[in-house]
Amino acid sequence: MHWMRALKAIQTEIQPRSDRRRLRPLRLGHRRKGSAIVEFAVGSGVLIAAFSGTFEFGYTFIQYNRLETAVTQGARYASMAPYDSATATPSATFLSAVKNMVLYGSPVAGNTPVLSGLTAGNVKLIVTFVNGVPSAMQVSITGYSISALFGIPTLNGKPQVTYPYQGVWAPV
Repeated sequence: MHWMRALKAIQTEIQPRSDRRRLRPLRLGHRRKGSAIVEFAVGSGVLIAAFSGTFEFGYTFIQYNRLETAVTQGARYASMAPYDSATATPSATFLSAVKNMVLYGSPVAGNTPVLSGLTAGNVKLIVTFVNGVPSAMQVSITGYSISALFGIPTLNGKPQVTYPYQGVWAPV
C-alpha cells in the first residue's frame, strides 16, 4: 500500500493539475453497456448465414448424387438390355424401360420417382451406332431443376453417363 501512495505522489508531481481528473480508475464495463447484445447479433447473423449456405450446398449435392445414381442405373440397364431397333432411334418399349429405370429404379413404371419433380421428359437417351451395330448408350438429364432454399439450379445435360453396349441386338 505504501508504494501506491508513492506512485500517486509521483504522478501528481509530473502531471499538471488540470489532468488530475483523468487519474480516476476506470470502472469495468462502464462504457461497454449493450456491447454483448451487438456482438451476439453480428455473430449470430454470420453463423446463420454460414449454416444456411452449408445446408444449401449439402442438400443440392445430395440431390445431384441421387440423380447421378439414377442415371447410372438407367445407362447400365440400357447397355445390357436387348436392343430391338434397327436404327439409332430406340423403340418406344426400350425407351420407356430405360426412362422407368432412371425414374423408379425399375424397368416397370412405379408410383414415386427417385427425386420429386423428375419426369420422363427430363430423361434423354442417345444410342450410338458404329458400322450398323449399337456401340454405346448415353443417358443424361435435361431441364431438371433442383428446388433449393436460395436458388433453383437447372441441370441440362448433367449428369451424363455412357456405357458401351453389351446386350443382344435383336432388331425387329
